[in-house]
Amino acid sequence: MLSFRNKIGIVSLITLVTSAAMWVFGGTDSSFITVQGSLLKVGLVMGAVWLAYPQLAMLPIWLATIGVGSVLAVLLFKKAAIFVIPLLIVIWLLRPRPPKPKKKPKEKPWFSRGSSTSDR
Repeated sequence: MLSFRNKIGIVSLITLVTSAAMWVFGGTDSSFITVQGSLLKVGLVMGAVWLAYPQLAMLPIWLATIGVGSVLAVLLFKKAAIFVIPLLIVIWLLRPRPPKPKKKPKEKPWFSRGSSTSDR
């Protein structure tokens, strides 16, 4: 069974190969150029997602949802960027953080442990 990352890579390769084939064999018809350009863009984006998949898998779902929603809001309403960008900065600063690991006390080096001449 293929993993999800492998499936993304296969889709990326198929769209890029199809785009290249349309570029080589498609001719100069305007409908071919439009479809070829779309396939090229989708293939490149899917390739970028394939490369970034390990990091994207660790992304919290609430952060991904807010990110996609804010991008859509700015794309639909250009003036929404005035409100969305500061809101994203505030959300980034107030996000939940994992607890910091407790630091172990540092051990003294072997030459300064207080050995005296009587220990020899």
